[in-house]
Amino acid sequence: MRTIDALRPDIVFLGVNGLSASFGLSTPDPEEAAVKEAIVRAARRVIVVADSGKFDVESLVRFATLDDIDVLVTDASPAGELAAALQTAGVEVWLA
Repeated sequence: MRTIDALRPDIVFLGVNGLSASFGLSTPDPEEAAVKEAIVRAARRVIVVADSGKFDVESLVRFATLDDIDVLVTDASPAGELAAALQTAGVEVWLA
């Protein structure tokens, strides 16, 4: 983690196992979550790449909140509570 703390990347691209309005970004692996949390803290801009199957999923360990990310790249527009939470957090949603 010390190595990551010494970095300041302009942009990071992250995958997630879960993305929800109430829990944020998550993964089932605690070690992976620790690395991703450090990367999110270090980066100037955070872009999350997640297919719509990850929406409203809460995996075991949260590594970031929606406020921590800048852009979500996905295959379908989020709906309901997740869409509202992304908008409130100021997250841009890009459909690819």
